[in-house]
Amino acid sequence: MPLRKRERVITQGKRERTLKLKKLRVKRRNIVILAVSMFIANVAFGMAFPYLSVYMQYLGATMFMVGLLSVAFNLTSTVFQYPFGWLSDATRNRKGFIAFGAASIGLFYMIMAFATSPVHVLLLRTFQGAFGSAMTPAHSALISELSTRAGSIFGLFNSIENAGYMVGNFIGSAVVEYFGIKVLFIIAGFLLFLSAGIVLLIRERPAGRRSLVGMILVQEGRESWRATVKSSAFKKLMRGHLGLFYFTVFLVMVASGQFYSVSSVYFKEAFGEWSVGVLFGIESLAAALTGYFLGRLIDRYGAKRFYLVSIAGYAMAFVLYAVVRNVWLAFGVAFLSGIKWILTINSTSTYVARKVSVSERAQGMALLNGMMSLGWVVGPLIGGYLSEISFPLNFFSTVVPLSIAFVLALRLPE
Repeated sequence: MPLRKRERVITQGKRERTLKLKKLRVKRRNIVILAVSMFIANVAFGMAFPYLSVYMQYLGATMFMVGLLSVAFNLTSTVFQYPFGWLSDATRNRKGFIAFGAASIGLFYMIMAFATSPVHVLLLRTFQGAFGSAMTPAHSALISELSTRAGSIFGLFNSIENAGYMVGNFIGSAVVEYFGIKVLFIIAGFLLFLSAGIVLLIRERPAGRRSLVGMILVQEGRESWRATVKSSAFKKLMRGHLGLFYFTVFLVMVASGQFYSVSSVYFKEAFGEWSVGVLFGIESLAAALTGYFLGRLIDRYGAKRFYLVSIAGYAMAFVLYAVVRNVWLAFGVAFLSGIKWILTINSTSTYVARKVSVSERAQGMALLNGMMSLGWVVGPLIGGYLSEISFPLNFFSTVVPLSIAFVLALRLPE
């Protein structure tokens, strides 16, 4: 009898080890698939995004309307981020929302190539923000679930994604030079469809999963639906130190929106059209080279201190961009700017991953991305107005929201 018991224990141990190895293989396979998909998606983003403002100008838009381009995208993105994040948590579906968001962005880029006025681009960018927002919360939540070392895994993916964005920046410059901006948007659209197809190869755990249709149709009446909606973690996540953290992110992104909503036009006027893709490419190169290393440091020393460094980096980069007139010095500023961005995205994502439970992770990430998008609603309005007066005035003014964010972030717990 003791022998049989010992055999059962040994058999059970073997089964558990086999199961762990199987889960590990699936997790590694998912990491590779997601990495390839996001690299391709970011090649597309790197190609198209830097030239949106330039495209608007070609179609006759004013600087204020160029600012509205960012407002339109980020306003709808802010509105739809949290509902999509909640749905991702409720259905335990990550890859479906990532694929839907990527394909939607790609479709609207392709249609954009046939736009004949700035209003058309503005309208398409609005729809792009609404449907594309399905991607970001599910994307961040899935990454956080691939490893217990949040800083390292976010650092790895941010390096991969910024490498893709950098490649897209340089390819975009070449495509615009030889084929024109319209062809650029069509190619970017095809790449995003490819990315969406690849991400569907990810294997997700079916346990505890509910379909969206089932959530809506199976329940009887409005009261059941209300009970489901009440599971939203919105109020809890917006209270206390997490609420303060999200507010500081909003302020940082106000400054970011002020600068980046007009930066393409500024680079074109200051250094020539060829410099637009190159400067964005150097920022992405810096982020790609340092992302994983900085992620490991965040795991070791904590997210808060690196978040504070990133806020200071924003102020330094924008002030330097305001005063630098030599393109070679601008390349150096761009490298610094890329580091501050990767520090921001790594530290903020890690902070949320550590403070929010897995069952509410997509909602927590949706609020993070929503605050970023909301900052990019307010920032471009300010940036577009101030840049009509003077680009340096706009760039120097970013120090105000960044200083407030820095002081408030000092109060955050580690």
